[in-house]
Amino acid sequence: NNNNNNNNDGEILEDDGWGDNDENTDTIIRKQEERASKYSELEALRRPKTSAAPVVGNRRTEEPERDMFIPIFAVVSLVGLGGSYGYEMMRLASRGELYLPWGN
Repeated sequence: NNNNNNNNDGEILEDDGWGDNDENTDTIIRKQEERASKYSELEALRRPKTSAAPVVGNRRTEEPERDMFIPIFAVVSLVGLGGSYGYEMMRLASRGELYLPWGN
């Protein structure tokens, strides 16, 4: 039975609560430091780059780019729905098949 918490790849698994050998402690600390440095590099890459826009008071003069897909899609969809409804009303009215509740 192998009690030094290594898996087949040589990566050290989480602590089982029974303590570690002194030679494994250095390896654990080194791997934790490597992971911490990789994590900080990833965090630096995830943060958006700040542009050098001129600042007036506490506000930037240039607003950040906004994602306009949803508002444009909503407007185009509503215009299309209104157009198709209007077309269908005109088609039915031209054939005399448009029945309105107030037009007996």
